[in-house]
Amino acid sequence: MYELDNPQDARRYSETAMQLIESYDIHATPDYFRLLYDYASERDPVVAKKLRDVSDETPEVFRRAAEDLVTSHYGVDRSVRLVTETGDAMQDQIREVVRQVNDAGDDVHDFGDALDGLADNLGNLDGGGTMKTLVSQMIMVTRRMRAKSDQLEQDLKQSANEIRNLQDRLEESRREALTDLLTGITNRAGFDRALRRQTEWATEEGSHLSLVMCDIDHFKNFNDTYGHQLGDQVLKLVGGVLHGSLKGRDVPCRYGGEEFALILPETPVDGAQKVADNIRNTIAAKRIVRKSTGETISRVTMSFGVAEYRLGEAPAALVGRADAALYRAKSEGRNRVCREETPAAVIAAE
Repeated sequence: MYELDNPQDARRYSETAMQLIESYDIHATPDYFRLLYDYASERDPVVAKKLRDVSDETPEVFRRAAEDLVTSHYGVDRSVRLVTETGDAMQDQIREVVRQVNDAGDDVHDFGDALDGLADNLGNLDGGGTMKTLVSQMIMVTRRMRAKSDQLEQDLKQSANEIRNLQDRLEESRREALTDLLTGITNRAGFDRALRRQTEWATEEGSHLSLVMCDIDHFKNFNDTYGHQLGDQVLKLVGGVLHGSLKGRDVPCRYGGEEFALILPETPVDGAQKVADNIRNTIAAKRIVRKSTGETISRVTMSFGVAEYRLGEAPAALVGRADAALYRAKSEGRNRVCREETPAAVIAAE
C-alpha cells in the first residue's frame, strides 16, 4: 500500500507527471501517470534510476523505457483485477448453487408434508370417489415434485459448467498475472512469490537453494544502435534460452528491463555457477540476424552473479548478495559469472 504524500508534495509530483506526459507525448493512462508520479517522487528507486538514465535521450527512448517499466512493474494490475473479478463471479455462482440446494430441500419438505396429509386421509376413506381423488392428488404432487427435481438437476448441471469455466478463467488469469508478456517466462511479481516459497521450503527441508541474477551486457547501446524491435527480439531470445536451459522446479524470471533471474532449488552454489556458465556460453554463441536482410548484425553476451541461500535469511538479502556478485561481474569486464564473496566470519562458522 502507498503511504499518502502531503497535499503540497502530491500536487507537485502530479504536475511533474503531467508535464512529462505532455513533453514526451506519452499516453495519459493511469498506469503511465502512476509510473511518472513514482519517478517524480522517487518513491520507487528502480523506476527513478531507469528513467533518470534516459531523461536526456530522445522522446522515443524515454517512451520506450516508460513502456518497459509499466510492463515489468505495473502490468500485473490488469491480471490481478481479472483474478479478483473471476473469484467474485465464482463466489456468486457457488452462492447460487447453495440457494438452489436449499430451495430443493424446502421442496422436499413440502412434498413430504403433502404425502403425510394424503396418508392421513387414507385412514378416513368413505368409499365412492374418495380413493380416486386421493390417487389423483398423489399423482399431481408427485409429478410436480418430479418437474422440480428435473429443473434442479438441469440448473445444477448448468451451474457446474459455469463454475468449471470460471475455474479455467481464474487459472488463466493467475498465469497471466505471473508471466512476462514479452518473454513468456515468470515476471517480477512471480519472481517475488516463487523466491518466497522456495526460501520457506529450503528452510523447512534444510536443502540448498541458489539464486542467479543476470543482465544483458550493453543492452542500452544495442537498443540505441539497432532499435527497440531488435531489442525485444534479444529479450525474447534470452527468455527462451533460460527457459530451455532449466529443469524440474527451477524458475527462470524476467526481473525487470534487461535483467533476469534464475531460482534454483536443491542446487548448491557450485552447481548454480555451472548452470550460469552454460547459459552464458549458449547466449554468447547466438547471433542476432536482421530478418529482412539475413544480415548478422551483432552478438549478445550476459553477466551473471550467483549466491546461495543462508537458512533463515530474508529473500531480499539473498537478492542483494546475488546482485552484488552480478555488479562485480560487470565491473570486471562483463560476459562472465561471479559468485558471492563469502565473508571470513561465515567461512569460520561453517
